Amino acid sequence: MKKQLNSLCREYRKTIIVVFIVAMAVVCVNIFISLNSREKHVAVNDSAQNLVQDNYIPISKGWKESKTAKGDITSVQKTKLDGLIESWKKGYMSDSDLKNNIMKYLDEQGIDYKEVSVTSKGYTLYDKIPEVNLRDGSNLYSFVGIYSTGKQNPSGTHKTVCDNWSAFVF
Repeated sequence: MKKQLNSLCREYRKTIIVVFIVAMAVVCVNIFISLNSREKHVAVNDSAQNLVQDNYIPISKGWKESKTAKGDITSVQKTKLDGLIESWKKGYMSDSDLKNNIMKYLDEQGIDYKEVSVTSKGYTLYDKIPEVNLRDGSNLYSFVGIYSTGKQNPSGTHKTVCDNWSAFVF
């Protein structure tokens, strides 16, 4: 009977050891699957994040900001200069044409000025359009406008190619 009991104990121990080994194998497989799943999840999230960053959408094409301000001229005179600016913005006049038209109008109105400065297409890069803040009184007349080309920076940064336009009467 003692031999039978010893034999039964050995079989019981073997069974417990086999069950323990199988259980440990199951735990190890679950840990491996869990870790592998997390790595794939992180990789998918990183890929999605990179895709969003690589698919930069430039600021849409067109005028984004445009402001004028007046100094020592009347509101009627400012309105006339604003009209010249609008024609220039639409492409009906070159920079030099606008400058000449402004000087001609100022001369007709008997307004003394020191200088008229006109610049279009001042190349710049923006990730977002800044606010244009002009104040009445600093010059006889001021215009600042920002036009987006709708194109991403050719160097690949996440900025849009824009043109700064300005006209100042001092």
